[in-house]
Amino acid sequence: MPDFLDGLRASAAASAFPVDGKLTVPGLQAPVEMLRDRHGVAYISADSLEDLWFAQGLVTAGERLFQIDLALKQANGRLSELFGELTLDDDRFTRTIGINRAGVAIAAGWDETSRAMIARFREGIHAWIAAMPARPVEYVLLDASPDLPGADASWAACWAMFSWGLSGNWDLELLRVHLAAELGEEVAGRLVPPLSGHPAAPAAGRLAGDLLEELPRTPRGQGSNEWAIAGDRTASGKPLLANDPHLLVQQPGAWVELHLRAPGYEARGVAAPFAPGIVLGTTAHHAWGATNVGGDVQDLYLERLNDDRTAARYEDSWEPLTTHLEEIRVRGSEEPVVHEVRATRHGPLLDSYLTGRLHPTKRLLDASYALRWVGAEHSIRPSALIDVANVGSFEEFRQAARALECPGQNLVYADVDGTIGYQCTGLHPIRSTGDGTVPVPGWTAECEWQGFVPFEELPHAVDPDRGYLVTANDRIHPDDYPHLIGQDFHAPDRAARIAELLETRSDHTVDTCRTIQSDTVSLAARAILPRISLGDAQARTVFRGWDHDLAADSAAAALWEVLVDELARRAVGVEEALVAEYLTDRELFRCRALPRLLDEGAISQAQLDDALAAAWDRCVDAMGPDLASWRWGNIHRARFVHPLGRMPGLEPLFVAAEVALGGDEQTVNNAGFEGDGPFDVYVVPSWRAVYDLSNLDDSMGILPTGQSGNPASPHWNDQTAAWTAGELRPLPFTRGAVEAAATEHLTILPG
Repeated sequence: MPDFLDGLRASAAASAFPVDGKLTVPGLQAPVEMLRDRHGVAYISADSLEDLWFAQGLVTAGERLFQIDLALKQANGRLSELFGELTLDDDRFTRTIGINRAGVAIAAGWDETSRAMIARFREGIHAWIAAMPARPVEYVLLDASPDLPGADASWAACWAMFSWGLSGNWDLELLRVHLAAELGEEVAGRLVPPLSGHPAAPAAGRLAGDLLEELPRTPRGQGSNEWAIAGDRTASGKPLLANDPHLLVQQPGAWVELHLRAPGYEARGVAAPFAPGIVLGTTAHHAWGATNVGGDVQDLYLERLNDDRTAARYEDSWEPLTTHLEEIRVRGSEEPVVHEVRATRHGPLLDSYLTGRLHPTKRLLDASYALRWVGAEHSIRPSALIDVANVGSFEEFRQAARALECPGQNLVYADVDGTIGYQCTGLHPIRSTGDGTVPVPGWTAECEWQGFVPFEELPHAVDPDRGYLVTANDRIHPDDYPHLIGQDFHAPDRAARIAELLETRSDHTVDTCRTIQSDTVSLAARAILPRISLGDAQARTVFRGWDHDLAADSAAAALWEVLVDELARRAVGVEEALVAEYLTDRELFRCRALPRLLDEGAISQAQLDDALAAAWDRCVDAMGPDLASWRWGNIHRARFVHPLGRMPGLEPLFVAAEVALGGDEQTVNNAGFEGDGPFDVYVVPSWRAVYDLSNLDDSMGILPTGQSGNPASPHWNDQTAAWTAGELRPLPFTRGAVEAAATEHLTILPG
């Protein structure tokens, strides 16, 4: 096996993108300069936008070709062309919900600038495929070759898949139905309490306010943090902007870090591997970040079908179903699998759903539900990434943000003139009736959408008196806001903790923001633990004096998290499938149900003692009887593994890192794990950045692993140790600073 792995590593090294000297490729109009720093971050300078997008595609393919190919196959339901029957269920689900069909609708709405951007980006990728000295190692292992589609719709489907991952809600509608059916309305109501009637704190769409005592509805599994601090609260007198989007643990990472420069465009930050332009970052004039709104853009409709299931009832007539015959090509089979997707006026009929994150389980549906989703027709227009970089004021930035239709994003902005601002984006349905929390009848016109909330009426703010703006997927508007954005926001813990730390001083710096991003104090533990009577003397010893910090080296944090898990299982107390469904997003119990159950006395002392004893035994089993050896990080770990790293024997090549982490899904330093199962981390900060608008060269950021998707590259995982320790590295912006940081210089010449 060592010889085999050595051969694979040599094969990976042979496919590496050049970093010094000259590279000649056909397709360029003029030479392009590429500088790289010691972390492999490319600074690309071109004489035209056309060559800039070409060069971005070329360089991205040089580092992430297999990732791009895989993203396209996943979004278009074509994984089985590469992996055979192993991924047939995945392709069927993707084709059922219609990510590939969404790509067709989205691409049809692109402007000419967007089409030209994607075309040149795609040409750059193909130029690298033609020029690369060897196939990336993934293709060697799979005995395959890169196979990238040419149609815009296929590439637009990648944005639709991105939107799907950040949309959510329809599975929570199912959960509410299943809990009520299995446990009855009363018990289900205790597990999913009604909305408390207060927004989370501090709401970005108004002045940042007091920390709130009550919590909103169920949050989702992923999240992000961002804040902008006005100059009167910073040491420099100019704004700071911090952003750390939280996405799934993966290798290669979700983002490619780049600095792109050409006449008419300059931005530094992170880009999606499958698309041109900087998604999150800074220009010489302003910086911007994003968190997911968590708005309700998905509804399930319970449909009445006729006996042969060819038509759906609507008002006084039967409407024929639309049928999509999806041909899925499966490696090793001569004939494609024909997957029939049927749809009502509301959307495709679903036959299954998934529970779990790292190890999802497929479950069949027992009713006819159609899914309506904003992302089936709307997404992000590629040219919007040019527009948001070229604005000269926050008002212009707001208008450019209109093009972010799905997923809805909370955008925070700061500029060199001292302005800070916030804008909610996205298309959020106006419903005739209902609040989107449970499925509605599909056979009546009473439950249709009546358009979308007007952009001008979406929450926004500029230069608040308090001197900062924060969003962390919490509710973004006060009680008297006239529209329904959603009911399934994240709990306010992260936003409240950020505000708490921002309030401690008025001389913030890049380093104070870095410290906040690394914070693992749990407001939930601070609020809930005092309401629990600990009958066990050993447990009282562990928790005595605990500062509620879920640090990786904390024994109290480990016992606390296992105790919450044991309490959740007892609260549901039904067959395992429903437990798994309920605990997929553990915030639902810990941040919403548990505080109310304790306050109402619905958990007896005997139940608490039993749960604590079980938690203690589990900690002993996992970490041994010696309390000195207990560490939260021992059982709470993130494994950054390439998709092929799951193949036995290939771990040494494809596992980039396995690290012990503190925190959980509601600490600022997010390290969420599945409520049902082990404590393996599945969501982390996918990029941390702090931009200093007084001197952009003082900005700092970091990726979880590294810039390259090539396991033989020195930049495969060279940032992991610093990322795990909560450190950041410089993000030079000006030409002089970039040149000073450069370690390699490549000139890309027209062929």
